[in-house]
Amino acid sequence: MVSEQLEGVLLVDKPSGVLSSRVVNFVKKLVKPNKVGSGGTLDKFASGLLIIMVGKATKLFETIKGVSKSYIAKVKFGEIRTTDDVYGTVISKVENFNLTYDMVKNALNDFKGEILQVPPAFSAVHINGKRAYEVAKKDYYRALKSLSPRRVYIYEIKLLDFMGDSAIIFVECSGGTYIRSIARDLGQLLGVGGYLESLRRVKIGNIKVEQAIKFEELRKETDIKNLLLPKEKFLKMLG
Repeated sequence: MVSEQLEGVLLVDKPSGVLSSRVVNFVKKLVKPNKVGSGGTLDKFASGLLIIMVGKATKLFETIKGVSKSYIAKVKFGEIRTTDDVYGTVISKVENFNLTYDMVKNALNDFKGEILQVPPAFSAVHINGKRAYEVAKKDYYRALKSLSPRRVYIYEIKLLDFMGDSAIIFVECSGGTYIRSIARDLGQLLGVGGYLESLRRVKIGNIKVEQAIKFEELRKETDIKNLLLPKEKFLKMLG
């Protein structure tokens, strides 16, 4: 714990299975009473780059929100799940299908540029004053029907690998894009259903995950002053 005024940005590589809030809360304890914020959270099952802002640097939230994010995602075909990810309940299943590399590659072309995207039913989007996930827990289909499409931009999307029943894809997109929705919609477009099996955020703006400290290493720290990037340096790195 410190009593001095701190200001800066911390780059963290969050592991899969850890809540983003856990990382933020750990930093809060180290820099208390300084304000702490996150420049965009990651789902629990996802890993990768997390930007933590300390002190007056929390004002950078809108700047971070406006830059592109890049991900490597694994899409599993043959099932539709309530959460559009590995944690969801299976809604429907296709036992036998015959997808090819070219079929998936060509389908990804439909996601390039500006697209309309319906958020996952289990998301933090508001539905009549309630979070969508709160509605979805009671009535999944009501939540799904109540969600309005939103415009997002896909700068780049490409197929990295194909394994018959799953695909590894790279996505560079605008802030606010749900990769879970891309997985769901890709499966639907191919006629077999799909969900997001794994996700790693590899880049925010021009900052790469390799420039971040792993959370396992961060947990060994008792003083993170030397790990904080000054705002000016961070903004140059962000691009």
